[in-house]
Amino acid sequence: MNHMIRAMNAAKHAMIESPTGSGKSLALLCAALTWQKEFTEKQRALQAQISQAIARFGRHNSLSEVLSEDRAGKFAMDDDFARPRSHATASEISRATVMVEKTVPYILEQSVDGQVPRGLTQGDIDLLKANKDGLHLLGRRPRIYFGSRTHKQVSQLIEELRVKTNYRPRSAVLGSRSQTCIRKDVLRAPSVDDRCREMVENGKCAAYHRVKKLVQHTALATGGESQIWDLEDLVKVGRKVNGCAYFASRELSGSADIVFCPYNYILDPGVREAAGIILEDNIVILDEAHNVENAARDAGSKEFTDQQLNGLAGECAGLIHRGILSEEHRFVNTLANTIIAQLQQQQQFEYHDYETRTNVWPGSESVRSLFQRLMLTDESRSQLQLTYLSLEAHRNKCREEMKRRQEERRQREVFGAEGDEEMEEPLGHLSNGSMKMLTGLLRMLSYCWPESEFANDYRVAMIRRPNPELFLGSRQRRRRNNGLESTIPPHINVLAFWSLNPGVIFKDIASKARSVILTSGTLSPLSSYASELQVEFLSTLEASHVIAPDRCWAATIACGPSGTVLEAKYQTSEQLEFQDDVGSAILSIAMKSPDGMLVFVPSYALLNKLLGRWQATGVRQELELHKSVFVEPQGGSKKDFEKLLKKYRTELAERKVSGAPAQRGAVMFAVYRGKVSEGIDFKDYYCRTVVNIGIPFPAFKDVQVVLKRDYNDRCPGKLPGQAWYEVQAFRAINQALGRCLRHRMDWGAIIMLEARFRFPGNIEKLSKWVRGRVRVFDQFLPAMDSLAEFYQARIQEDIQNSDAAHFADMECDDDEDDMDSAVVVPRKTKEKSLVTTLHSFFYKPGQRHGACSPGGSDQE
Repeated sequence: MNHMIRAMNAAKHAMIESPTGSGKSLALLCAALTWQKEFTEKQRALQAQISQAIARFGRHNSLSEVLSEDRAGKFAMDDDFARPRSHATASEISRATVMVEKTVPYILEQSVDGQVPRGLTQGDIDLLKANKDGLHLLGRRPRIYFGSRTHKQVSQLIEELRVKTNYRPRSAVLGSRSQTCIRKDVLRAPSVDDRCREMVENGKCAAYHRVKKLVQHTALATGGESQIWDLEDLVKVGRKVNGCAYFASRELSGSADIVFCPYNYILDPGVREAAGIILEDNIVILDEAHNVENAARDAGSKEFTDQQLNGLAGECAGLIHRGILSEEHRFVNTLANTIIAQLQQQQQFEYHDYETRTNVWPGSESVRSLFQRLMLTDESRSQLQLTYLSLEAHRNKCREEMKRRQEERRQREVFGAEGDEEMEEPLGHLSNGSMKMLTGLLRMLSYCWPESEFANDYRVAMIRRPNPELFLGSRQRRRRNNGLESTIPPHINVLAFWSLNPGVIFKDIASKARSVILTSGTLSPLSSYASELQVEFLSTLEASHVIAPDRCWAATIACGPSGTVLEAKYQTSEQLEFQDDVGSAILSIAMKSPDGMLVFVPSYALLNKLLGRWQATGVRQELELHKSVFVEPQGGSKKDFEKLLKKYRTELAERKVSGAPAQRGAVMFAVYRGKVSEGIDFKDYYCRTVVNIGIPFPAFKDVQVVLKRDYNDRCPGKLPGQAWYEVQAFRAINQALGRCLRHRMDWGAIIMLEARFRFPGNIEKLSKWVRGRVRVFDQFLPAMDSLAEFYQARIQEDIQNSDAAHFADMECDDDEDDMDSAVVVPRKTKEKSLVTTLHSFFYKPGQRHGACSPGGSDQE
């Protein structure tokens, strides 16, 4: 919290690595909201001081040169703006700030050569000089944008704020249309976004017209039951009043003190603009930020398929036929068809990856020649910018006209008048998807243009890949094509603009926001983040874990039970000796490990290879005698994965029998960077053991990996390409390790079945909380003996704690029986007394309600 507050006070940036279970999220929320409150109070007090000085100046000097005569007199005679008021309205604060911004420079101009104007002191002049650059912040409350990786993690943050703190700021949550729409017919559409826009523009969505009713609902107001609300809460209230939760969330975010959202809403410039996120002078906190580097690169990249370009060209052709802005639409139509022709022509591809072919234009001169082939010259780029502005203005005009017509129709319906709707001229403009495509193309051209400062940070590529629709069933294809069967081309051709520098996006964010705070349990090595994001961090911290040393057993084991060296490289992973010894090792660990167990491997290909071999040798069948086996699916829907996860947890809950570790539990096989390794809480008996196999380096021959490594080698100040490559692997390992040990009283084992962790240099790349605990075993059996002792000690402790809790419950029951025999207590009174007793036991004086849970399993 100190690191974070110091950075926000100094208007700088901070990077904090703190393990799961250390109370990181709760500390972030409390520190940010406390700082926001105190900073706002200081700014309003400072505004009052400056306003008082201006008022004194106005009583002895004229302000008519900078303010109207009426306002100048009011400022001089009335202290309305010169009094600190904690409940001033936003308009009052804004009006006072504008007057201050106008008058302070004028007063300082009058105080040249050491002269102090009449009515002021030297202290007043010093005060005005010290704050002349921050006048726009006076009286203003900085907004906090709190982003996490997924909506599920955002929901967990909101729950922490709601349950574990007494803070009640005005809050808002940003989400997509598919998450917030209350209309089933829209949710069934192939594109929820397009269907929503169509309904709104045509005035056919009643929920859109009841946004105000939802925003003003008492449940969302200060003191309401959903004052701190999540998307589900907003949608629930939206269904009650038939109001649109999507547009309501955006309206509420405009006046919120803290706004929660997935962090791609902040990183992606297009999404950020559409969501109305204002970074200037506000605070940005990105939790679970271990993916920010890759997310920023993705946000700065863009791909355009020939299918999308065909859609754009088709829309333009239709509007040209109707005579609507024919010149502008003809220019866009010609550009789109030129790009399509270049994408679809026969060419020799430089990179081959299975059925995907890629050509890359690496330098500014080669990119210039490519752009000329695509009809993209300096002149046509300028014309495209002007054309876009004209099309955007036309679209806004059409929307205003549509609103006017809708209002007229409503008025006619009210008064029963007849209209001449058939005589109305039909409106036409490019769809939102096509306009977004043009916006993205203009943005990419501004980044990649040979004279741009970012030209060397980008690579332009043409890609030919298999059409994914070929692998869909006919029913799914018809649903995507609005019920129509269509000919499916075998390939998709893509024009790609790839950012190799996350700093292109992140530097812009850091320059606008007052402070950016990055936090995660797995940011190490921190130096790589600073060099990749190209931002200077005032404060960095690698925190230790709150878990006691005897509650965590961490080791690397170099050999399997048969003595095979365990190195999961490509060559060795093909050997049957390696596959068999890894299977024997997993089986031995599973026979000793109680409850849940997670096993991570570098890829689905290796996972399937191992499981297939163990099925053939009987290892898998033997493993299933001790634990139920679950396998993370490759691909599949979110619902399918959630069902699998629920089944895994149910299995563990039903088979939990203390003291018999070999007779209970489940094991989940998964891959690094997969669904299991990111953001899922496997606390307590859901995971007592994490086993890591191999080191998950990115695909060595992947085109973007090759380009990124080469780019880093060429750029001074960045990590060398090989170092960057290794960081990606170890960050994925650190993320997988954090699946267990989720709170202070948790316990578990971390096992790396990988000989390369014998080397200190590789151990140093692990997170701080792990690297100091790792023991190195060259042989398998000594490691198992040590592991068995650890499990036995922890299981015995759990049994003792369980017995102690059981006896405590029995004593409470005896005490109640004695009390019942002495005096008859009404049932409701007795229940209230018990609640009061529990409350005083778990929540000590001075402790916030909800700050810990009775079982201790959620303490942070």
